[in-house]
Amino acid sequence: MPDSGWVSPELLAAQQRLQHLQSIVREQLQTPDQDVGKVDHGRTPSPPSPNPLTQLSLLPPHLGWESERVTAVLRQHQSAKEDNQTDWTPTLSVEHSSPIEQGDLANRPTAGQTVKLYPDIALGMLRREQAAAGRIWLLLRHLDVNGRGWLDIDAAREQLTRKGSPWRVCGWRQLRNLLNAGEDVFWVRRDGRIWLKSTAKTAQALGVTRLQNRPVALPAAALLGKIGEVRAHLYASFHSGRADAPISRAALEETSGIHRRTQRRYEKVARVRRRRNFAIGGPAAGENGEERAWRQGTAAFQLKDYQGKQGAAGKTYLAWQLPNSYAGPHAVAAKGRQKRINRELTDLFMQGMTGNGQDNRLTRRFCGNGRTAAQLFSKTGGNVYWRGKGEFWYVIGD
Repeated sequence: MPDSGWVSPELLAAQQRLQHLQSIVREQLQTPDQDVGKVDHGRTPSPPSPNPLTQLSLLPPHLGWESERVTAVLRQHQSAKEDNQTDWTPTLSVEHSSPIEQGDLANRPTAGQTVKLYPDIALGMLRREQAAAGRIWLLLRHLDVNGRGWLDIDAAREQLTRKGSPWRVCGWRQLRNLLNAGEDVFWVRRDGRIWLKSTAKTAQALGVTRLQNRPVALPAAALLGKIGEVRAHLYASFHSGRADAPISRAALEETSGIHRRTQRRYEKVARVRRRRNFAIGGPAAGENGEERAWRQGTAAFQLKDYQGKQGAAGKTYLAWQLPNSYAGPHAVAAKGRQKRINRELTDLFMQGMTGNGQDNRLTRRFCGNGRTAAQLFSKTGGNVYWRGKGEFWYVIGD
């Protein structure tokens, strides 16, 4: 009978192989592809599973693991596991990634990104003192890349209030106040979502009866600055969307509700360009010239045509200064659905849903040519002007 302390050479070899296998597994646990620690939202990565084929080659042959059937089963299992990891890994990374982060990357404001803005609605925001809430409405419409007409309140909060977000404009408390201020004007909140109102219904809520001026392409970055800068661009959109016909400060104040001093400040902030205009009347001499000079007051002066551009050389005409004309900084956008929106506004008005909406359209007095001016004069009377060369206008009327 052998000694109890005697160990066979086969058992010693098996123990050595087992120790060698354990050391390999420990090395794999200590040096994985990804550093051990908390990653991916605080989760600790699990150690990689050792390859059963590698384990098979390291086991002693006398333990019966050299069976061809067992090897085939292990190979099939390992192949299916690798295919499963290859198929599911990218899918899980997409499905579990944050939609807000994807939205940030897809909608990060750039120099070329613009928001379609109707100047009549912009002036309605200024008249109703809804510029701050109106900015949120414009941004949410822009961030609604799928055109669903709604956004989750949490998603809107993440985009507009999170520190580091490219679309951050205010804090959560201020956003909550703005959502309350814009309720039933720009949106309605229900079931944790912000349901955005259409352009027609928003215009109706702001008292806009018709979209008269062309829409403009407002840079998205212009909505991300201080609220004073946003108001300046809302005001400047009116000049960008209309023809550069003369318009007085009084008419601008009546249309926009903005005081004259504030108009000048907004024009400086938004870089609105101004141009002087002058009207040329009949000969300065005679009774008609004196009467016209009396009606025009201090704006009238005598213009001597030395080169004969208006008639006979050396003749003197009565001229007077007209209101300035303005050129806004924004590009004009396509009208798109503007006619359809106006039809919707007309239907809302006929149904008595426009509330206390006021018609803020300006009386037309300036035309592009003499024929149009004559047609307008036959309908309205009064003074009607048509464009001459440069900053000069001609007049037909009393």
